[in-house]
Amino acid sequence: MSEPTTATSANHRPNSRPHKSVPLSVWLTEPFAGCCHVCETPIGAACANRLPLGLARQIVEAFTAPGDLVYVPEAGNASCLIAAVTTSRKALGYSRTRHDADVAYSTLHQQAAQVASLALLRRGHPDTHSTSADHRDGSARLAIAAPHAFTTHAQLAALTDACAQALEPDGVLVVTSRQSMGQDTAGYLVAHARASGLVYLQHIVAAEATASDGRLIPATPASVRHRQDCVCHHSQPRPGRHNVIHNDLFAFIKP
Repeated sequence: MSEPTTATSANHRPNSRPHKSVPLSVWLTEPFAGCCHVCETPIGAACANRLPLGLARQIVEAFTAPGDLVYVPEAGNASCLIAAVTTSRKALGYSRTRHDADVAYSTLHQQAAQVASLALLRRGHPDTHSTSADHRDGSARLAIAAPHAFTTHAQLAALTDACAQALEPDGVLVVTSRQSMGQDTAGYLVAHARASGLVYLQHIVAAEATASDGRLIPATPASVRHRQDCVCHHSQPRPGRHNVIHNDLFAFIKP
């Protein structure tokens, strides 16, 4: 997938390394793929276990330059790690369990064997490593967080705080979300990010579609390979209801 069209930024602080561009607020991307054994609504979540490689690459290329460090508080399906190292960035990621780490590590080496050494993958939750120098030194240019559904306020606060600590000044946090009726994810997310010292930058709509003759054509999801403990069959769209074909990306900047 090609890089999203961008517009030049006009408001960067002097004497700081500016972002090369500020992305337009609507992207066309591929559907989220796979399933998640953690989420309550597995196929309706924009979580780290379902993040498509194309979208991860769009995020990385929009907010970083070659050589930059990308911080991934949950590696999930390894899309963010692969997107970073295959575009000449470095990556630091975490996986919740040994099994999840093994899956992410294996996927990383299968798809990016020649540059896998640019990624460092650790096991555990990043907020439990708050004294670890590898993510408290503020050296990351970008943090990509894809929370599971359901994520508590305490978990969301810990996530934004860990990402804020990892970022360098002018670094950006991008959080993925797939909101449904009645949710106020955006409001809570902005509040937690501000409490962590971050400033709201922009909202990007990532539409799972292609454009043709002035119309958006929904993209067809790839076939899903389910884990043995998958509960996705409980979350299939019901007949007669509209299907959500977009995801929300919330971007924050560290002053």
